[in-house]
Amino acid sequence: MTKKVLRLVVGALFTTLALVGTVLVGPASAATAPPSALARTVYYSASGYSAEADQAAQIWNSRVPNLRLVRGGSATIRVYATTGGGSRAYPCGLGCATIYIDSRDIAAGHSSLRIVAHEIGHGLGLPDTYNGICSYLMSGGSAGTSCRNPYPNAQEANRVNQLFAGGFGVSAATTSGVYAKG
Repeated sequence: MTKKVLRLVVGALFTTLALVGTVLVGPASAATAPPSALARTVYYSASGYSAEADQAAQIWNSRVPNLRLVRGGSATIRVYATTGGGSRAYPCGLGCATIYIDSRDIAAGHSSLRIVAHEIGHGLGLPDTYNGICSYLMSGGSAGTSCRNPYPNAQEANRVNQLFAGGFGVSAATTSGVYAKG
């Protein structure tokens, strides 16, 4: 077989394999699927601060393409109301946390929506920054009661997007710990 014939045979083989792959996998394969189709779904529940949890989920969903927070299912992020002890999150892995929202924090003037969005951020893999800057959602209570911002900034959203880009590959140790309002 000459080199020219060999090249034609190999070229035909690659073309055939490409066509078969398109037929078997279809045009909406993972490589060509829209980013929203690749988003990891994390279920949440809220027995306290329910409206805030729904709003916080919408905020995170609008900022992080690789994440889809959905109420219901087998909830791995759970939001509860409490009195005393401070608002806090107990992460149990990526996309997993038990969250307590302290009514005394709200009574002191902190934004309930900001607190819920912040504590959900811990369940999504973010630590506290305590830098006092209102544009950082994860600065938490250190930004003061006048800060009403419930939105993660670009850096925070990008970090969560990176964590969820790999699916379930992040270990629980990455997000373990207790995060209390600072």
